[in-house]
Amino acid sequence: MKKGVAVTRGKWRSATTVDGDPTERVDLGQSIIPTSKQVEQFAAVQRNISAHISKQAADNVLSRSLFLMSTGGNDIFAFFSRNSTPSAAEKQQFVSNLISLYTNHVKDLYFLGARKFAVIDVPPIGCCPYPRSLHPLGACIDVLNELARGLNKGVKDAMHGLSVSLSGLKYSIGSSHAVVQSIMKHPQRLGFKEVTTACCGSGKFNGKSGCTPNATLCDNRHDYLFWDLLHPTHATSKLAAAAIYNGSLRFAAPINFRQLVDDQY
Repeated sequence: MKKGVAVTRGKWRSATTVDGDPTERVDLGQSIIPTSKQVEQFAAVQRNISAHISKQAADNVLSRSLFLMSTGGNDIFAFFSRNSTPSAAEKQQFVSNLISLYTNHVKDLYFLGARKFAVIDVPPIGCCPYPRSLHPLGACIDVLNELARGLNKGVKDAMHGLSVSLSGLKYSIGSSHAVVQSIMKHPQRLGFKEVTTACCGSGKFNGKSGCTPNATLCDNRHDYLFWDLLHPTHATSKLAAAAIYNGSLRFAAPINFRQLVDDQY
């Protein structure tokens, strides 16, 4: 399999951008494969599965598999890197274009046999250490958070519409946005001591560079919301996974991930 893409126990997963145009990406030291390319790669996998166990058996396997989609943040950062003060019309156009692409990707996967979609929304990325390091007062970058909220609402509406129009499509949207907001609002209650500075990095908020051999490293990563300039710690991810998989409607809707897994197609 190509780097960043794996099929594990019937689950398809990878780091990505929604938009396939390389100019729409931001270089933050990540290896990013656009969703359009991943759909192509999955189509090849689907053909290989069908060739080995028959088309009917492959359809049965895929219809019971969970398709995890967590994307959009990289696209938002790329848009912001080109235009940090977009107008209302520009923000609306960006979100609309992204939702259109997102919808088409889901449709493509559906017609390749996918039926269960586990979607993770975009967190308040304007509050990551990297954006905070750009703000003169160290505050969250509002435009990034506004774009995240707009994209999340658009994905929610799009997935509902697709579930109505495409027979058998089931989905759950896990809200990393709600989880991170909860941690930032009640850090000590949830076991965190530091929610602005990264555990590993350099510069202001440890948000100026990634976790390199020469970076500053915290004493106890479990106390931190952020591991590096953009990514959560294991403690954050563990809490998010529990909330999204088995939590209330606040953290996963219209059903949680466990209910989606257990649903008999």
